[in-house]
Amino acid sequence: MIAWSGVGFFVALLISVAYLLCKWLFDIYYYEGYFVEHLWATGATLLLAALFCGAFVWVLRQERWLDAIAKATKSQPMMAPEKTHNFFFIPVLYWPIILFLLGSGICLWDLNR
Repeated sequence: MIAWSGVGFFVALLISVAYLLCKWLFDIYYYEGYFVEHLWATGATLLLAALFCGAFVWVLRQERWLDAIAKATKSQPMMAPEKTHNFFFIPVLYWPIILFLLGSGICLWDLNR
């Protein structure tokens, strides 16, 4: 089992990157202020953040990446199963699912009103 403790802040970083990317793209593609006026754009941001977090979790689960990081930093590989990486007391492993459900719920709610 791979330890997840200590990288939870990357979830916030990936959500921020998705927000900046979506806001920039929607405002350029449609018009200035489109992102703020439409709630489905926020849902799309959370869906993109779910993809980013899913890729991040996938990379964390690859042992060869962890071994390469351990060799580069001359530290121990992250293999402590009793420790978990958390963001707001929720393991990083579950954040892609949470963001996907939240984003798709917001998109469906806004597009069906």
